[in-house]
Amino acid sequence: MPHNNGVISPHLHVYGCMTNQVLYHVASRGIEFDLLPWCQARAVPVMAYCPLEQAGTLRRNLFSYPVIMRMAHKYQATPAQIMLAWVLRQPGVIAIPKASSVAHVEENARALTLELDSGDIAALDVAFPAPTSKQSLDVV
Repeated sequence: MPHNNGVISPHLHVYGCMTNQVLYHVASRGIEFDLLPWCQARAVPVMAYCPLEQAGTLRRNLFSYPVIMRMAHKYQATPAQIMLAWVLRQPGVIAIPKASSVAHVEENARALTLELDSGDIAALDVAFPAPTSKQSLDVV
């Protein structure tokens, strides 16, 4: 497969427990074009690191984007919870957000109770479009 140069595919049946850890958040969606569907088709979990775009040079301060702020108000949630709920909406995707306290972990966990409606997903798709072709993936 082009995603892994044939390295992963032969080992899926042998090792059983694998995950693909990639940078993934609402403003960094490169995996959605082909890598995420490939993993989902093979039941390979995807672990999203930096799901709140909290590191590296790709920061765009998503916490203050109007569309995310509107959703946070609508759901009585934090912008972080909205962004985590967006990442976690994908089957087979888990997230590893940074948390510096128990309260922060509990705040992040509330994202598991949020279900963004189709209108919200569409609004995020307009603000942060999914890729329409294969592209290099962002890394931190």
